[in-house]
Amino acid sequence: MFAKCGSVRKVRCGQLLALLLLGLAAGATLARASFAAELPPLPQVSSPRLYVFDCGTLINNKPEDYNLKREEVKDTNMGVTCYLVIHPKGLLIYDTGLSDRLVGRPLYENVVDGYGQIKFNTLIGQLADIGVRPVDIDYLVLSHYHWDHIGNANEFAGAMWLVYKGDHDQMFSKEARAYAWFNQYSALEKSRTTVLKGDRDVFGDGTVVILATPGHTEGHCSLLVRLKNTGPVVLSGDLYHYAEERGLNRLPEEEKAMGTVESRQKIDELLQRTGAKLWIGHSMDFFRTVRKSPAWYD
Repeated sequence: MFAKCGSVRKVRCGQLLALLLLGLAAGATLARASFAAELPPLPQVSSPRLYVFDCGTLINNKPEDYNLKREEVKDTNMGVTCYLVIHPKGLLIYDTGLSDRLVGRPLYENVVDGYGQIKFNTLIGQLADIGVRPVDIDYLVLSHYHWDHIGNANEFAGAMWLVYKGDHDQMFSKEARAYAWFNQYSALEKSRTTVLKGDRDVFGDGTVVILATPGHTEGHCSLLVRLKNTGPVVLSGDLYHYAEERGLNRLPEEEKAMGTVESRQKIDELLQRTGAKLWIGHSMDFFRTVRKSPAWYD
């Protein structure tokens, strides 16, 4: 607590207060510099490397929302995954998961649309563990704008945001501005933005390709990553939520006429043509078994 400055000593007290504030600012600067100095070196790669991050868990028991019966689904909860691609020409993050502010908070505080949210690790901390700061990210790609995929998007507002018009328009509509989670991505409104049409080869060599897969949202997208040793993988966003949707050919009723059927067919043809593996990020089997950062796939 600061003592009041009397009239006789107001100059000296003001000087002391100024010095104190300068000291606090210097301390903060040193703390930031110390944090930066403690980071491991940024990974250097000659071919793409893919990291998977634990970005939370959704507690859910309504598979009926996806046209599935409870007995047809092994685990109705959902993992939340975020991904980092380190390419020789730059860094790309795909989805930013549940908000880091949820770490350490109880489940009952954070229930949205019937989904409970749990988070044990911050995305920013997991990035720091491998030497990456938000300012190092060159490209931000969000599979779509739903709250479990955009929780930390503001942290990457300095990156080039690659987005489809349908999602961009929805994210900054009058209706969306009233959402409780709007402030988790609001800084993107002033980001450098590239509005996409069709698929986009990010680095120009075919190794990282944004795939237009509308349906779940108008601007939903998946990501193809071709890895030297692992082979090609497709990060599917919310094209599927459960592996059982794929095995039983089910999808949410409202998506049948929104493009999801055609987008799934597009991805199936890509998988057959390239031999790529489909990664369903919300699948708990995938979430439990995938190698998470600081391990990687290359």
